[in-house]
Amino acid sequence: MFYMKRNTRYMATVSLGVMAAGFLVTLPFDSIPWVRFVRSGFEAGLVGGLADWFAVTALFRHPLGLPIPHTAILPNNRDKVTKALVSTVQNELLSKESIRDKIKQFAIVTKLLDGAESHLRTESGAKAIVDISDYVVRSLPWEQLAPVLEREIRRRLDDVDLSNLASGLAQYGFAQNWDGKALDFVLDFAEDYINRESTVRQMGAMASAAIGNIQAGGLMSFALNAFAGFMSEERLGETIRGLLQAQIWELRSEHSRTRIGITETLRDKLGALLERPETKAALDAWKGDMTERMRLPETLGAFLEQTRDRLLAYIHTEDYPTRIALPIIQQAIGRLRSDEQKIEQIETFVQIKLAEWIEHNHHKIGGLIEENINKYDNETLIALIEDKIGSDLQWIRVNGAICGFMIGIVLAGIRLVAG
Repeated sequence: MFYMKRNTRYMATVSLGVMAAGFLVTLPFDSIPWVRFVRSGFEAGLVGGLADWFAVTALFRHPLGLPIPHTAILPNNRDKVTKALVSTVQNELLSKESIRDKIKQFAIVTKLLDGAESHLRTESGAKAIVDISDYVVRSLPWEQLAPVLEREIRRRLDDVDLSNLASGLAQYGFAQNWDGKALDFVLDFAEDYINRESTVRQMGAMASAAIGNIQAGGLMSFALNAFAGFMSEERLGETIRGLLQAQIWELRSEHSRTRIGITETLRDKLGALLERPETKAALDAWKGDMTERMRLPETLGAFLEQTRDRLLAYIHTEDYPTRIALPIIQQAIGRLRSDEQKIEQIETFVQIKLAEWIEHNHHKIGGLIEENINKYDNETLIALIEDKIGSDLQWIRVNGAICGFMIGIVLAGIRLVAG
């Protein structure tokens, strides 16, 4: 590129030199008609080349270093040129209306979804999913979540009425025959206990001692002594065990009036117990003690830390991006694509926000252009402009010399015909 620009400048200089040389060479042969004819072309070409050289040079600097008026146009009018450039770009080429109209031609949401969906299936897309997920998990305010969860748990526990909860649990237990099962458990224990030999001996000894301690006189005393002599401690124990066993068997029957009475009494007593104010106070005190024993701050902090570590470890597994995250994202994109109304709403929202952003930041376009121009001094700016359009300007010089030569020939021809 630099070679082409230098070659163009060289061609412009050569064209001017050719015209000057042609004029000087033909000058001594003024008596020859055809030479005068050709000299007119070289003379006009020299004038045209010099004029265009002057014009091109005057744009950037003083020709030959002479402070000729209305030369070095760009350096002397830098502020004016900068403002004109800023105004043209900001208000004409990149006006608010043109930018908004151009943006409206794009289906931004659809294009974003297409780009996201195609990128997700690539290796870099999977890596992006992992990186974004990792960033999101690490960015979550885990330390701030613990106090929030603690307050919420305490509030929930405070709202719990343990008395009503216990009453509901009791009613559920009664409906599930827990009281009957509890009674059967007690009967099983009692039956097992009374069938032990040690228990039979103990009951017999206790009964014999009790008979011996009975104070009676007359016929009753004779009868008790006769009974005590007839019944040994072992026989007394067996008799008592048999009586208790019979009672236990009777209590096992669901139709037993005694069993029904016991379970009804148990339900009434338990219901009355749960309704007592002191019971409610005791349950509330137990709830508060239980809350403190849970050590919620430490427990929640450890739980959240473990949750974060497990999430991070899972995110970096091979299955997460392809088998977990990607299907979820694709399903979400598919649902969004199928909802045309939602797409239109999002598109409208994006267009409005972009329009607002353009409205508030459009002035920065001009500021950015002016800021970038002001970074350069005059010499650097001129060199930059010449680097971009210098070759085209040099062609003006070449064209000026050639066009001048042709015009000179035409004028000489006209003069010849007229003379």
